[in-house]
Amino acid sequence: MRGNIYKIMGLLSAAFFSAAAAIGETFSVKSPDGKLEAVLNDGDQITFSLMADGKEILKDAPIGMDTDKGKIGSGAKAKGSSLTSHSGTIENNLGLRKTIKDEYNQLEVDFGGYKVILRAYNEAAAYRFVSNFGDGEMLVFSETLKLPLPDSTKTVAHVVQGMATSFERLYKHQELGELKKQPNASLPFIFEKNGFKVAIVESSWFEYPGLRIGYPKDASSAQAMFAKYPKKFKLVHNLLQPEETENYIAKTEASREFPWRAFIVARKDIELADNDTIYKLARPCQIEDTSWISAGPSVWDWWVNWTTEGVDFPCAFNDDMCKYYIDFAAENDIPVVTFDAGWHFDRSIGLKNKSGLNQYINDEKYFDGKPYVNIPAHVKYAHSKGVKVFIWVLSKALYAYPEKGLDLFKEWGVDGLKIDFTDRDDQLAIRHFVNITKMAAERNIMIDWHGCPSMVGLNRTYPNAVNFEGVYGGEVNKWSKDISPAHNVDLIYTRMLLGPMDYTPGGMRNSTKKDFAISNNQPCVQGTRAHMVAMYVIYNAPLQMMSDRPCDYEKYPDILKFIATTPTTWDDSKAIEGKLGEYAVIARRKGDVWYIAGMADWNGKKVSIDLSKILDAGDYEAEIIRDSINSNIVASDYKRETKTVSSSDILDLEMKNGGGFAVKLTPKKFLWLF
Repeated sequence: MRGNIYKIMGLLSAAFFSAAAAIGETFSVKSPDGKLEAVLNDGDQITFSLMADGKEILKDAPIGMDTDKGKIGSGAKAKGSSLTSHSGTIENNLGLRKTIKDEYNQLEVDFGGYKVILRAYNEAAAYRFVSNFGDGEMLVFSETLKLPLPDSTKTVAHVVQGMATSFERLYKHQELGELKKQPNASLPFIFEKNGFKVAIVESSWFEYPGLRIGYPKDASSAQAMFAKYPKKFKLVHNLLQPEETENYIAKTEASREFPWRAFIVARKDIELADNDTIYKLARPCQIEDTSWISAGPSVWDWWVNWTTEGVDFPCAFNDDMCKYYIDFAAENDIPVVTFDAGWHFDRSIGLKNKSGLNQYINDEKYFDGKPYVNIPAHVKYAHSKGVKVFIWVLSKALYAYPEKGLDLFKEWGVDGLKIDFTDRDDQLAIRHFVNITKMAAERNIMIDWHGCPSMVGLNRTYPNAVNFEGVYGGEVNKWSKDISPAHNVDLIYTRMLLGPMDYTPGGMRNSTKKDFAISNNQPCVQGTRAHMVAMYVIYNAPLQMMSDRPCDYEKYPDILKFIATTPTTWDDSKAIEGKLGEYAVIARRKGDVWYIAGMADWNGKKVSIDLSKILDAGDYEAEIIRDSINSNIVASDYKRETKTVSSSDILDLEMKNGGGFAVKLTPKKFLWLF
């Protein structure tokens, strides 16, 4: 019945909007709940407006494209329109919920050689251009999205170094006008308007550069910015960076769908921590059989500089260390081991530069040399123990010789690749990400992309892309004091909007703000032990690193067991409460077992969790890892306790300064089966 109602509404609205088109006025589409409205105006310049609860979010924002086929959006006169509705679900076995509700109303406005599609969900609105300029190629010189917002607008901006960037920076809480003094911001870009927080994101980019927000020279408003199409490259350490660029941002098909530009609207901050907009807008899965794609927690060797205690072999990247990590993973039912930079070093094929990384003279030889450690043998040994293997690889080598490299790794039997150092989002970089991921899928190889943007939906199209970096993560503790508990909380509302993130949590040398110290071999992390454990529940990463030394986990068997057995993909998720930059409480479910976790900034937070909003009826065994009474003084101190709870209970927990908690709730009836 509901579907029939939508069809009737669609027919009536289509008739109305077609009439509006005839007089060249306004086109609009509302969300299924009627609370969000996206508006398109034609004329000299197409503009986009957005309303929520009858309040203005964005008014008359100019949108368009400048191409060699003509200007999209200028002097526009609509020729017709149509409205449709959709109500269904999307299955996602590698995300934060297995079944995603996909319900929206969509308006297509036809301008002749192109269309503008408006889509309205209850929590977001989006638009995209669709060109129809026949066969052949098209050059896109620029794309317009101007934000008519005052300089005093409060924003949260991921300000990066420029167009060449690793996408690893702090999120700055600042007024919009500050962006005039800064290069640009990558997405998500969050602004406040009329009590709402609005996150600008994109999805489904193929053969097109990534969207940034900034102030180009002499610009009067914040607007879209894009990397130019590379013409000539130069080698900067391990990176291929554009030395010269063309005067256009894309060379692409003349008839195509362009990326979605989406605006996520949150009435409460915590709504940003539970949003599937990018995934819903992404191109559907292109892999027929995905049964081989599964990751989980992974031990990782690089963060601690290949050091450990209590072994009878030298601490270095060597064959003994590889076996040690594999054995540790197998003994603790950890499904994956990741071998980072180091295995590939072969002095016969390259020269060592001042940074300590190999600078290969000939990328092809990268795949001809003998591994510094015996990776094929280690893969075989790991598989015999039921452990999967990811290995690090240099992006520019695969850029030059993708088939040769991927065929070699398939021959070795590796399960996944951690591909590093692209540090770009121009069209050719985006093509590289998509093509390598697709080619890896054809060889049953998973990918953990590093030195990259956040791929905005590629994990739906090619779910073998299990992780992306694009985050100022835990590794930075080795050389900086930037990674504060407030930053860690920020990521829940910002970076996680974009999909999985390889933050690399798991540091066991927890410190207060006062006691934090930088170390290369034994890095510290800011915040409490419970804050760190909470990341394994809250942070989205189908491949989730355990960054510290095996010997440090073995000192705390309860912590080791908790993080090694916490799921990395979920059946359901609920964002409970929180505030951007201050704290967050998130609940996630796998099967019948619920997990609840919280993280706080340096100010701490007391929370009372109503379990009736999460649990079904019945009793549950609660395993709780929380801050101790002394965690403000000794950050590594924590309290573990177990007790019986039910859905009628209120769970009171205090997060100390930089603190957190993690709770595992197992149905008693489930326990009786064992």
